[in-house]
Amino acid sequence: MRWNSQRYRCVCLVAFLTGVSLAGCQSSTNSPASSGTRMDAPASAPAAPAGSVKASLRFTEVARESGIDFTHVNGAYGRKLMPETVGSGMAFADFDGDGKPDVLIMNGTNWPGQKPVAGTPRLYRNLDGGKFQDVTAGSGLDKPLYGMGVAVADYDGDGKEDMYLTAVGSNHLLHNEGGFRFREVTAEAGVVGVPIAGVPLSWKWSASAAWLDYDRDGDLDLFVTQYVKWTPELDPFCGHNGVRGYCPPDNFEGARCTLFQNDGNGKFTDVSREVGLFDCAVGKSFGIAIADFNGDGWPDIAVSNDTWANFLFINEQGKKFSEKGVESGIAFAEGGKARAGMGIDVTDLANDGRSWIAIGNFADEGLSLFEQEGGDILFTDRAPSRGVSAPSLLNVTFAVFFFDADLDGFQDIFATNGHVDDIVATYKSMLTFQQTPLLLRNKEGTAFEDVTGASGFKDKMVGRGAAYADIDGDGDLDIGVVDNGGRFRLFRNDVTGAGNWLRLRLAGIGKNLDALGASVRIVSGGKKQSRYLKSGGGFLSESERVLTFGLGAESQAESVIVVWPDGKTQNFGLLSANKLYTLTYSGEKPL
Repeated sequence: MRWNSQRYRCVCLVAFLTGVSLAGCQSSTNSPASSGTRMDAPASAPAAPAGSVKASLRFTEVARESGIDFTHVNGAYGRKLMPETVGSGMAFADFDGDGKPDVLIMNGTNWPGQKPVAGTPRLYRNLDGGKFQDVTAGSGLDKPLYGMGVAVADYDGDGKEDMYLTAVGSNHLLHNEGGFRFREVTAEAGVVGVPIAGVPLSWKWSASAAWLDYDRDGDLDLFVTQYVKWTPELDPFCGHNGVRGYCPPDNFEGARCTLFQNDGNGKFTDVSREVGLFDCAVGKSFGIAIADFNGDGWPDIAVSNDTWANFLFINEQGKKFSEKGVESGIAFAEGGKARAGMGIDVTDLANDGRSWIAIGNFADEGLSLFEQEGGDILFTDRAPSRGVSAPSLLNVTFAVFFFDADLDGFQDIFATNGHVDDIVATYKSMLTFQQTPLLLRNKEGTAFEDVTGASGFKDKMVGRGAAYADIDGDGDLDIGVVDNGGRFRLFRNDVTGAGNWLRLRLAGIGKNLDALGASVRIVSGGKKQSRYLKSGGGFLSESERVLTFGLGAESQAESVIVVWPDGKTQNFGLLSANKLYTLTYSGEKPL
């Protein structure tokens, strides 16, 4: 995510007339978007007045009133099996192609030998206006699995979003057949995965997954993390004062990550060994963050590890990956000790083209916030100096992601928290099992302030997976949170005095219609912002693919430049605020 000073004047635009897209090209970079680029949503808010914007943040929990009545099942029955405390993820994605984000919530189920419960993933259709309908029955998702994470993408280029579900046990690739119907294609696609030595496939524990075009051949490949080698028989007695508790990861061996190459015919090949991941990717891996960290145009992969050195896999032009976690500075804390890395995300936090990485850690460790030093693959943890460590110190953080909550043009931090041991208060009086989420407001790239309570986040929960999307079409970003063993929360963003916004949906070509790996750079009021369109991030979850830019008091973006996954660049010129646009790849050679 590095700024390129070269300016392109080609403006390739798509008109939307009575449902038909027409391609055109203009020579001026400052032509209004109405002459070409497809506008999918009219302005729904008046432009903010000139001058600085100081919004009042407020999130309202609306899950049940929106139609989402979901309680997570973790199968806990007193045995204290480790997967019970990890929980599940979720996804906001447009599964029916109507332009609105639907909701998929992962779920666990009861263990073999226990009384069966209806623990299945749940799929909710967005009915518009912030209302949802449960469409799980008959979708192909209505079967029990001990679910963990989800990764969403149109992997075969048929125009419909598919999903890969990770689990304790077999993972599942579900092909979107349309009409909220999904077909299991795991075995025929070859993405079941290689069994771990000493662990039957029925107990293989996968965590996060993400889609990317690592070899830039035009189709999407699949990266999957494995957590630890675990079976119920390998789960020892752990506890305090004779009371059984959940075991920490130190009691288990690590496992390997897996990279599946898309063969282009609906099938995949495990290329982990060929690209150099087989030997170096042995950790206790949870989260995935994808970005072009060194600015060479190839997607790299950062992986958070629990009590293990974090990984940074640098892509060597699609031929192999080099692991640079230690050299980059993200592997350990400053004292050289590995932290309990769970969720992870990456973005251009200071709007200067450099990557920042946030990682959720254990209590007494605090959040990590790594700043990239110049153009090098070298990071320094700025959490203490930026006001991030202190408010997160007593939390056990799982999901963490960047998003612009108040639309001021600077991305904020949201994190879900909850301890892993339900008896923690009996031996550490300062800690609680249920914990409140954390919302840190970005003070224009200089520091963060804790606005959690003032923003309406007061209820404690065992927070795990989380994601964001504009569920009601008002331009600001709402949040979904999975409460491990509790009810799902949907936090509607009711911010007042927010900045103006620009929302961009990218339409790629070939078999990467999601345009994963594209980067977008905008200039508004002389200020720059950039986003990298990626899968993964957070914890076991997937946020919506539409990119949201806060414009503050500005009424337009003077320049919107897209660098597509194949390296082609388009400048879509001037785009007005408070609208959703679809930017379409033209294939034209830029000037």
